[in-house]
Amino acid sequence: MAKISLAGFKDPARRPRYIIWTGIAVLVLAAVLIVTLGVTSTRWFCAEGCHKVQDDTIVAYQHSSHSHVSCMACHMPVNSSPVTFMLHKAEALGELYLTVTDNFELPLNAESEVSLTMAPTQCTQCHDLATRVITPSRGILINHKAHSEVNAACTVCHNRVAHREDFELVGKDPKTKTTSKHTDFMSMTACFRCHGLEKGAAAPGRCTACHTSDFDLKPASHKQADFFPSGHADLAKEMKAEAEKAAAEGEGGAESATKADVPQVIAAQRNTAADDHANIGEELPKVESIFYCSTCHTDQFCTNCHGMEMPHSAEFKKPKDVKDPAGHPALSKTKAAKCVQCHGDNSKTHFCDSCHHGESVNFEYDKNAQWTQQHPKAVAKSGIRSCTENCHVTKFCEDCHKGRKVVPASHKAKNWKRPTKPTVTVFGKTPAEPSAVHAMEAQKSIESCSICHGAGGANAAFCKGCHKLEMPHPAEFKKQHVSGKKTPRVCGNCHSWKQLCSNCHHVGSSFSKPWINVHGGSANANGTASCIEKCHKKNDCVSCHQKRKVKPASHKAKLFVRDFSSKPAKHVELYTKNAEICTYCHSGAAADLPNSKYCTGCHKVKMPHASGFGLKDAAKPPQKDNGGGHADLLKSAKTQLPAMCANCHGQSYCDACHHKGLDTKKTWKSQHNTYVKKNGAAGCFGSGSGCHEETFCSYCHVRLSR
Repeated sequence: MAKISLAGFKDPARRPRYIIWTGIAVLVLAAVLIVTLGVTSTRWFCAEGCHKVQDDTIVAYQHSSHSHVSCMACHMPVNSSPVTFMLHKAEALGELYLTVTDNFELPLNAESEVSLTMAPTQCTQCHDLATRVITPSRGILINHKAHSEVNAACTVCHNRVAHREDFELVGKDPKTKTTSKHTDFMSMTACFRCHGLEKGAAAPGRCTACHTSDFDLKPASHKQADFFPSGHADLAKEMKAEAEKAAAEGEGGAESATKADVPQVIAAQRNTAADDHANIGEELPKVESIFYCSTCHTDQFCTNCHGMEMPHSAEFKKPKDVKDPAGHPALSKTKAAKCVQCHGDNSKTHFCDSCHHGESVNFEYDKNAQWTQQHPKAVAKSGIRSCTENCHVTKFCEDCHKGRKVVPASHKAKNWKRPTKPTVTVFGKTPAEPSAVHAMEAQKSIESCSICHGAGGANAAFCKGCHKLEMPHPAEFKKQHVSGKKTPRVCGNCHSWKQLCSNCHHVGSSFSKPWINVHGGSANANGTASCIEKCHKKNDCVSCHQKRKVKPASHKAKLFVRDFSSKPAKHVELYTKNAEICTYCHSGAAADLPNSKYCTGCHKVKMPHASGFGLKDAAKPPQKDNGGGHADLLKSAKTQLPAMCANCHGQSYCDACHHKGLDTKKTWKSQHNTYVKKNGAAGCFGSGSGCHEETFCSYCHVRLSR
């Protein structure tokens, strides 16, 4: 990398050459800089290069009377120093980066900051107001001298003089993709940043101050057919909202300037009028913050016409006291004609009804139907509280209903007093819920009931006369309401369906059949644990069954006591499924019940049979040395089929094990000949393979001579 060396300037021989080339370099650099500054200051460069992003502004400039004036003439301070000029170019260089990267915003100079901060001399360097013939538009009077005395620069009013946007814009903001025009200060609202009708305004706001006698003071909007009464209100609302929004943003002129600050600003400007660079524009409020209507009308103008403060205040719309003389309920009586002037006759426009019988009660008012036909629906939907809290006393409703002898339509419903269908309840789980319409309506809006039936809610004298008991029932009553047995009529007054108690206390009950007819099936399906845990004792079941001489339906089954097949009897299945239910009638613990006195009286032997009772070794077939306990029992009884075994088992039960392959529906005696012929007798006896001795067959065959 080449190094810059100053050694040549020290060498007498090379010094002249170094000085000459250095001078040439400085001259070349100066020439380039001068040419660059000149080119970047031309109208061509501003339009085609630097301000390419603001094509609309350039088009407006080219169509204006200033199109022959250099951009720099207006956008650079008059008689600015080279340093200021260079700083301006450096600042503009930073703007180039935003332009290239599409990070700029349109419109540029959105709040007309350039116009508001421009010095008065910026225009007077070309225009001499003392000699210039001023030709304002027809009907307009402008005192330029008065404005110059307070250092109101030309551009404070003529902000778009060189860039008037009177055409359709095409330039769109890179982010929002929308077009937006600048505010033109040549408007009444812009003038009223200083001018005003209020006392102490910085400049007069009367019409004759700025307009000739032949000027038509009425705007075009005021001449439209529907401007009064509705149109002017809509316009005022729109303009007021825009002004308040702009004032809240506080971005126009000074950071937080308001119109009230302007008189003091002008006074200060008069004291500094000698300063050519002073400018009132920086201290003015934002044009959009000026209320359009206030440029011609004071607040008193509206009040004089409406007869009250406008717009209506929140206190006017919803006064704390309906008798407040400043509230609309009171004023609507004393100044009804003023209300009708804007809102029309309520019988035709339904303006009052739409609010009082609509929005206020959360109801969609139908203007095509009378309120007397609609109010039952509104009351049913929102309750009576919205009426009594806003307008009426309860006696108002009572007097109307009694005077017209009108019973609410809801009271005529079939299920108004009592529910037509019973509700499903489960003790301890699902409590009874109100299902009669009057109960549900009372829960929704008890205030509605009190209008006719008196205060006190569900325990008012009227309600107590029917219910007798505290309503709604307290939690303790629901758990301990045994007294209901003593007052069935009181309970039945509301709970009118049959089997009311069973419906809650007895799982699986019926609404139509008595519990005693269905409790057996429910007990078998759901068990009886819940009965004993909540209400009954075991002895209750026994006492009832014995008193009525009723045997459980399960006990009446054909094979309940005995099943001579290989299957267990039904009473065994019932015990296996729910042993506890057997203990209700047959005393003893569930586990010990099979060996209780009651069961052993029939079984004779310990139940269930111990392991090894059938076969000593279950893996081996029946044979002499594998008979198990039942073989010993048979030997000790000295009979082939003792009565105690026959009490439960038939021959087919024995055959199922000893004579496998036989038809258990037929006797062994009728089949054994065929069986022996087919299979031989080896399986019946032999050396340890069967049950019988070889002489066993002769006992029968010889005795019967077979």
